[in-house]
Amino acid sequence: MDQWYKIDNTGKIFHAVSNASNSAVFRVSITLHETIDPKILQEALDIVVLRFPTLNVRVRKGLFWDFLEQNDQVLKVKEETDYPCAPIDRKENNAFLIRVLYFGKRIAVEVFHSLTDGGGAAEFVKTLTYQYLKLKEENVSAEETELMLPNAPPKTEETEDSFLKYATVTNVKNPATNDKKAYQLKGTQLNPPGINVIQGFVDAAALNSYAKAQGTSLTGFLTSLLIKSIHMEKRRRKAEADLITIAMPVSLRRHFPSVSVRNFFSVSNIGVTMNDQIPFDDVIRSVTEQLIEKTDKAFLQAGINRFVSFQSHIWLRIVPVFIKYPVMRFAFNQLGERAKTMTLSNLGNIKLPDSMKPYVDSMDVILYPTNKSPINCGTATVNDKLTITFSRSIEDNEIIKRFFKELTRMTGLDVTAVSNGWGE
Repeated sequence: MDQWYKIDNTGKIFHAVSNASNSAVFRVSITLHETIDPKILQEALDIVVLRFPTLNVRVRKGLFWDFLEQNDQVLKVKEETDYPCAPIDRKENNAFLIRVLYFGKRIAVEVFHSLTDGGGAAEFVKTLTYQYLKLKEENVSAEETELMLPNAPPKTEETEDSFLKYATVTNVKNPATNDKKAYQLKGTQLNPPGINVIQGFVDAAALNSYAKAQGTSLTGFLTSLLIKSIHMEKRRRKAEADLITIAMPVSLRRHFPSVSVRNFFSVSNIGVTMNDQIPFDDVIRSVTEQLIEKTDKAFLQAGINRFVSFQSHIWLRIVPVFIKYPVMRFAFNQLGERAKTMTLSNLGNIKLPDSMKPYVDSMDVILYPTNKSPINCGTATVNDKLTITFSRSIEDNEIIKRFFKELTRMTGLDVTAVSNGWGE
């Protein structure tokens, strides 16, 4: 009998809110030093996809909730021809909610967010790349502590919904948040519609040292610089709204021991009310204080409880999906999307087995834009190389240019920038 899974607590939201302008598909990539062999990549994928049963699924419609069941079709690697994070056409993709692409030296894994988060996707692409290098008879080896070994049997705890495991209170009286409305970016949609990607590569250790000298972390500095860059462009456009808020996905695995490959993250909104008189040092100080507060274990625990409590409401359990999903979509747009200006997702320093490092040039994460958040940013570090990736669905890229210009001016570091050229 085929295995089936309930969609995890976070995944249910992505099922409800995804549409043509919000694909809910994100990407994690590894770029190697040599061109990808698609035949060997397919052989590697055939092995690795069985190691990740909660990604090897198809969606089935239910009366009260959709659910996931084992997909016995073949997940095929494809050469990349479209823009990143495009909606996944299940009919063309053998019903999978994940796709594996190759282009030049890059292996890209794109995932519908209901299946997993950036941490889970990173584990998948690491294991896939490891198996690919093994089949190429490269000199690589790994321990279970370094990655999920391709031939190891899946563990039950890897498939759990860790939100349910770590919730301590499930009857929070007021599960809603009170985040204020933030300044939002607007612009003309790219023609043809799609996603433009601009990436900057910088020395991670040098930037981290600079951030520490400013009294913050690398994430704190990048967040502060984003807020400053948005404000400078907002001022140029004479926009009136002042609160600039960066939504930051926070992995809960750092505080709550979990090896689940499913969604297990929270979102912390880091906001600063900007004006021309605020020194950048004060922006850094405010952002750093908020990061400390909103990544504290007690704060995150309250978020888990609030989230599980919301999904435990009797009306959510008994109302059919054709009524429930539109209501959830409306709530997401009015409460979640309105409270942020942009999303910044930092996957952090990705750990690889030492034997793999010589083969890997870089890693990156690409977030999907939405109507109310048409520019987003993702960062990842591997081999001491930080990749900062902006994705946008609008023509205006002044904020992005401003960000990299200020980054170079402030730090004195070299930044190498590339673009996929979509819409240009």
